[in-house]
Amino acid sequence: MTKENTLTRCAALFYSFAAISSVSLGGGLVMLPVMQKEFVDKRHWLSENDMLDTIALVQSLPGIIAVNMSSILGYRIAGIFGALSATLGVVLPPFLTIVCIAYFLFNFMELAAIQHVFFGIRAGVCAMIFASVCKLGKKNLTGAFEIIVALVGFFALLLFNANILWLIAASALAGIAFTAATLLRARKAAAGGDGSK
Repeated sequence: MTKENTLTRCAALFYSFAAISSVSLGGGLVMLPVMQKEFVDKRHWLSENDMLDTIALVQSLPGIIAVNMSSILGYRIAGIFGALSATLGVVLPPFLTIVCIAYFLFNFMELAAIQHVFFGIRAGVCAMIFASVCKLGKKNLTGAFEIIVALVGFFALLLFNANILWLIAASALAGIAFTAATLLRARKAAAGGDGSK
């Protein structure tokens, strides 16, 4: 990648993440469909598998999802300077917004009009998260194993308030066990086929 190309990508990363962060109320999960459209569908800087792998990695890491996502995606697109540009872009709008809210709106939060505004925002955020879940589910839940793991995890969180870290670890172990069992069956089948010749 040339120096000019890297600078162009860094500028685009900063602008894109700043724009996404400015309008995506609700955190990193709300940003997912916008990032997908921007970096996979529009700019073609990442494949769908790259995006899905990054999402899985981000969900497994501690810290703020939006910051982790911007850092990893920025690094994959334009290296260390891309990570810095994307992270600065995603952090700057919320920081400025928080400063403005703390300075201007703190004394007006009890007003009915302000409460109605945030009531509408919460409803919109729920819709965006649900859309992300549906889109990711269509691409990831392609077999019985994936569907079972997703359902078990969903009900564990919903009914038993399971610890998310233990849930991620259990899902990873289940994936390793399932893959190992599949490979073992394939080797036995291949060995049986060779022996029958």
